[in-house]
Amino acid sequence: MTELISITDRRRLADEDADLRRALHRFVEGRLRDRGDSEDLVQETYLRLYDYRRTRTVADVGAFCFAIARNLIHDHLRYLRVRPVAAELPDDIACPAPRADEILAYRERVDLLTRALRGMPPLRREVFLRRRLDGQPSAQIAADLGLGLSAVEKHVVRALADLRQALGRRALGLGDGA
Repeated sequence: MTELISITDRRRLADEDADLRRALHRFVEGRLRDRGDSEDLVQETYLRLYDYRRTRTVADVGAFCFAIARNLIHDHLRYLRVRPVAAELPDDIACPAPRADEILAYRERVDLLTRALRGMPPLRREVFLRRRLDGQPSAQIAADLGLGLSAVEKHVVRALADLRQALGRRALGLGDGA
């Protein structure tokens, strides 16, 4: 029978401890408005309680825990007021690689531009690729393809218009370098 009482007492103590922990969480979180910091302060409250109880007795554990928690809240808020404001990081620390969302946007643009290039008339595509991607002079393209200089420039302008239109349908910009 004494073992049954001991199990019952253990359950009661566990329930009381769980109730105290919930009450401490509400108390601390209500003052800090930060769940992570609240959890840390409740853990620190229990650590200080157990350290204190190793050498002394505590008559009212609940009142003692709330007093510890209140002091920890004051210390935490004081720390937040006096801590130095984080300095802005220099640019050389930042990662130079593009973010994942930028990579996806670039890939989408490349896919759209590739489809638009494939949909162009072959001569316009050839002139555009030679002029804008290969960097060939207009005079060389005109001589190679038997066109006039103005025809080469018109093909380039129309190809750019086609590419802008393809990107515009998807509300994507071509950028300043086009």
